[in-house]
Amino acid sequence: MQPIPKWAFWRGGALAWLAGVAFAMSALATPARAELAFTPERVRLACAGDAPKILKSQGNAVFVPALTEGQSHDCRVEIDFSVTDTALAERAAATGYVELMGLHLARGAFPRRFTVNRDGIALAPRREGGITLAFAFNTLFGGERSRGTALILAWRTGEDVEARAYLSPTLLLERGAPPSLLRAKRAVD
Repeated sequence: MQPIPKWAFWRGGALAWLAGVAFAMSALATPARAELAFTPERVRLACAGDAPKILKSQGNAVFVPALTEGQSHDCRVEIDFSVTDTALAERAAATGYVELMGLHLARGAFPRRFTVNRDGIALAPRREGGITLAFAFNTLFGGERSRGTALILAWRTGEDVEARAYLSPTLLLERGAPPSLLRAKRAVD
């Protein structure tokens, strides 16, 4: 019989700890029935002095050009969402929130929740229907989110057992060119 390596105990302990944390978080969170209500339609990059530019996407991933610190200072990312109900758009614009989590992290992290209409995040209903979520470029790609971010737009009716949560599908905003373009550039070089 072979001895069990020490790293196996460490890995098992780490997995058990993560499972415990996940269970505790789910037990502490107030349950709510969730419904997809916000559907992303298009994403634009708007910089001072330039016309807004619609960004390329593949599935739920949108590719945002990598900007220098000087370029990104006066830029914002705007995301248009269609909404299942116009009244919901007004409620979400008043009291909605956004959850952001960095991509390509060396270790796991939990999403960070931001209330809309402060700290460089704006959410407003559109005249033609739907809502527009706008981020200052540095707010969206700050800190652990510098390489990209996973974004969910949400609004809850309350904190009680009968609460309903209205969500968007996860949208991945990645800095840089789409992978297929990178492969094509490498083949040419």
